[in-house]
Amino acid sequence: MSFTFKRKQLVFAGLALSLAVAIYVNWYYTRPTELSEIQTETTTQTEQVNLGDAQFVNATLDSNYFAQAQLKRSQAQDEAKQSLEEILNSKDADGQSKQSAQKAYEKLVNCIVLQQETENLIKAKSGGEVLVTLGETAEIILQKGTLNDEIRLQIQDIISKKTDISSEKITIIEAK
Repeated sequence: MSFTFKRKQLVFAGLALSLAVAIYVNWYYTRPTELSEIQTETTTQTEQVNLGDAQFVNATLDSNYFAQAQLKRSQAQDEAKQSLEEILNSKDADGQSKQSAQKAYEKLVNCIVLQQETENLIKAKSGGEVLVTLGETAEIILQKGTLNDEIRLQIQDIISKKTDISSEKITIIEAK
């Protein structure tokens, strides 16, 4: 009896640890990064030489940032789903562990869907690229030049209506 109880605890601890790692990886790859001085100087030089291409270059930098951040977030979420699916499909896991994994899997899928829905709504309101990360808090990264007081209030309203996150736990920043 005590051996199965210990095995249940180990499986549950492994599930909790893998979920924590997935959340950390998601946070790590979606946090905003600043351009280094070398990249800034290169961009400035390009703008001075090719004035007609300045907006096009900046738009590509923003698009690349958001595309890479979304790709990294998607990869981290896929890894988390895969680890949960392994527990669900494991013959060694007991019923309680599978039930915990099923709940965590459903929570992860709901979070992914909710992030996509809020990103689409915020894109419609702001007119620019956006990256939303939801958890205990909400972090929203907007494309440079799209953030103002009206958009900030609309985003807080969207997040408050879609989730149970209070406005104090919502962080809205603009990508550089």
